[in-house]
Amino acid sequence: MSGSSQVSIAQPRRSRRGWRDRIAPYAFVAPFVISFVIFFLLPSIVSVVLSFARYNGYTPIQWVGFQNYTALFTSPYFQQAIRNTLFYWLVPLVPLLGIAMLLALAVRSKLVKWGRVYKPLIFLPQVMAPVAAGLVWRVMLTNNGIVDSVAHANINWLENPGAMKWGVVLLLLWRGIGWYFIVFLAGLTGIPDDLLEAANIDGATALQRFRRIILPLLRPTILFAVVIDTIASLQLFTEPSVLLGGASGNLSASPSATPVMNQVVQSIDNGQLGLAAAVGWLMFIAIGVFSLVQFRLLRGQNR
Repeated sequence: MSGSSQVSIAQPRRSRRGWRDRIAPYAFVAPFVISFVIFFLLPSIVSVVLSFARYNGYTPIQWVGFQNYTALFTSPYFQQAIRNTLFYWLVPLVPLLGIAMLLALAVRSKLVKWGRVYKPLIFLPQVMAPVAAGLVWRVMLTNNGIVDSVAHANINWLENPGAMKWGVVLLLLWRGIGWYFIVFLAGLTGIPDDLLEAANIDGATALQRFRRIILPLLRPTILFAVVIDTIASLQLFTEPSVLLGGASGNLSASPSATPVMNQVVQSIDNGQLGLAAAVGWLMFIAIGVFSLVQFRLLRGQNR
């Protein structure tokens, strides 16, 4: 009798424990799933619907089909914004990643001393908030600023349509080099020193070691850096807006220098929520396409 009672008591305990084991994984992932649905999935569905409608936030929704997308592609301001965004992406790309890689190679090598001092100094601009960096560079790029004083020139960075975008490029380089320096430095730490020393003993020059050993092993890191820079460049908004439009107090730069994301903000300010949603989804598609192409190209070289 005592043995049968012990078995009958143990079975409910095991069943309760099994139920808890089955429900525990769902309880752990539930906060993420709920937040994902509320803050990402549902807003994404609503934005897709709004991109095919005309809506200002308080009047009834008017379905317009593809008129928002047609209006964007036929708008000269949107076409100029696309050219500006491509400029902010392609022009700084090579010097940004090239300088960051050279700095990482210099700090990683045995020729440079006090590497622990250089690392935080190079990364320091990335710590500054984009708005603060834009305001500081706005002062530096004025007619009597430090840049024109050092160059002994009067370029008029903030008002000359031909120089506006180059001022933004200088700001992007100054802020971005430190971040990609850390990325490449992390990639270089994964290359064994024994491999480089063996190549040095075999008579390989520094350039040959870089081309035949370091660069191929850094290809995944380069892919990561290129994709991240592409996403950040296509989503660029704060730096050009603060640098070129901050003095007016409305964060509205000249159309000759505004990126595509300014179209989203301006459409929302004008009560054109459907147009803003259409711009956002076009940028989402562009980021996805560019990222897939980059993965295909850089991974294809690695095969």
